[in-house]
Amino acid sequence: MRTDLTREMWRAATADAAERLVLPDVDEKALAGLKFSEALPRHLAVATLASRLADLEGALRTLEEPTRFNVIERQ
Repeated sequence: MRTDLTREMWRAATADAAERLVLPDVDEKALAGLKFSEALPRHLAVATLASRLADLEGALRTLEEPTRFNVIERQ
């Protein structure tokens, strides 16, 4: 974590995080290894793999969990 991160900054950054979730990028090697990749248009292959790799429900559950923010004073 950043050393200058405050509780308020964290809350502001995570307040609308659920609305900003995106699918992950897909590696070219993963696309090449996709069964029937030659038969699929590239955008469908990317969308298929990205949706398989993503855990959007898990991310949403994590964002709903309570957060503890600890500040450690350095001397």
